Parts: sequence; C-alpha cells; structure tokens
Amino acid sequence: MNENPIRVRVPESSAAFLNGTGLVGAMDSQGLSTSRVPAGCNPLLDGLLSEAPAAWSDELELVTLTPGETLTPAGASPTHIVFPMGGLISLLVRSGPAANAEVEVAMVGRHDLVGAAALLGAEPSAHRAVVQVGGSAYRAPAASVRRLIETVPAIRSLLLRYVRMSLEEAYQLAACNSRHSLEKRLCRWLLQAHQRLESDTLPFTHDHIAQMLGVRRASVTVALHIIEGERLIRSTRGRVDLLDRARLQMAACECCGAIAHNRRSFSFGPAEAADRGAPACVPC
Repeated sequence: MNENPIRVRVPESSAAFLNGTGLVGAMDSQGLSTSRVPAGCNPLLDGLLSEAPAAWSDELELVTLTPGETLTPAGASPTHIVFPMGGLISLLVRSGPAANAEVEVAMVGRHDLVGAAALLGAEPSAHRAVVQVGGSAYRAPAASVRRLIETVPAIRSLLLRYVRMSLEEAYQLAACNSRHSLEKRLCRWLLQAHQRLESDTLPFTHDHIAQMLGVRRASVTVALHIIEGERLIRSTRGRVDLLDRARLQMAACECCGAIAHNRRSFSFGPAEAADRGAPACVPC
C-alpha cells in the first residue's frame, strides 16, 4: 500500500485513544508523531499530498470528530479544511427562526472535505458544518490550503473540480426536494448515508432524519414503515438497518443514480479509490 509521510500534531487528550486504535505511532519529544498515513483514507487528501511540497505535510493535524461538534458555525469563514477519514458530517442551512429549522443541504464523508467555501476566499459561510457520526480526520489551516491553490496548478484543479462536483450535487438535491415524494427522497437519503458511512447500519433516529429532510417526524415514521413493509430496511430505536440495498436503490428517485454518476465522473485520486463506496444506484 502506498503511504504519505506526514508529521501529526495530536492533542494530549486524544493521544491515548488514537494510539489505542493504531492510527498514531509513538510521540517524539515535540509532541509530533512520525507515523505514516496509509493512502486511501481520503482520496482528496491523497491527491493533495501527491502534488504538494513535501514540507507542507507538517501543516496537517490529526483530530477526533465528536458527534454534535460544530466544525464551522454559520456566519463565519472556515478556519480549517477538514479531510474526514470516517464518520459523517452534515452541512446545515437555517430555513426559519425555530430551533429545529436547520435543513441538511449536503452530507460529507471520507471521500469529501469540510470547508469548501474557504477554498474560494475568506468570506463567511452561510451553512453550519456539524458532526453527526464521529470519526477521525486530518485538518489544515484554510489559509495554507489557499496558498497551495495559488502556487500549485494541479492542486487548484483538483480542489476546484471537487467544488464543481459539490455544486452539481446541490443542484440535483434542490430539484429532488421540490419534485419527489418523501418515500423516494428517504430512500435516496438512506443510500447517501450508507455510502458515506460504508455501513448497512445507520445510527439515526426518526427525529434526526426528519430534521435532515426538513419534514415532520410523523411523516418520516410513516415513510419508514412503508419501506420497512417492503422488507428493504429494518427500523428500530435509534438505528436503521439496510436489508436489501439493490431494491432500495430501485425504490429511490432517479436523483440517487444521478448523484452517484456525478461523483464517479469526478475522479480525485486513483480510480479505484474514487469509486470505492459509491453506490451503483439504478434510476427508478
């Protein structure tokens, strides 16, 4: 397996946990790890490291993403670009004054990054990035990544292609939310979460799914029961298990296939890394 050498700054409170998972090696006298990060943890980071000057890897910091943590508040410019190696982050936009008026506009997993707005400048972002499922990630100062974009054309091309892919996905989701039934949108959302988490078990409550889709909890409960009745999923307290992903893809709206095709069209590293985990959704 190819490896990218980096030096990783780890907070003392996280060092024991991370050493226990084998992600971080022994610490040197400066509190830096001299371990190596296997390629494939995040294809975008792989592509960036392959083009960046070797010394730039010192900018990377290994962090733990905690459920409920806000990575970027609304109205602020992202201070860091975050490259998840697992877990799931939601980008939320407020649609009203109520406490639960935030709606999910994008999901971020280990094939993505958080802080794309900062790649285009230091202006405040309208969305909030919140960790839904915890994991590990690498992050680098946004200003440092912007300097790479200005000086390394290959990195500028890589990251701007990712921004374009994200915009195309946002356009598709806007059309989906305005035209398709809740049942089909729910199937699409479950498949997207499955792709990001790479797991058939999704740790979400009905309340959480309802907030992400911007609908009433009771409506989500009814829709889940309908899908469960087709034996596509099993919904229990605090989790949804995917039982038949192929049939769930058929039950989803055609946006599922369009989004998957869009992601496969933008390769951000070795083809096998970019395609791994992307659901081969079939238009219904």
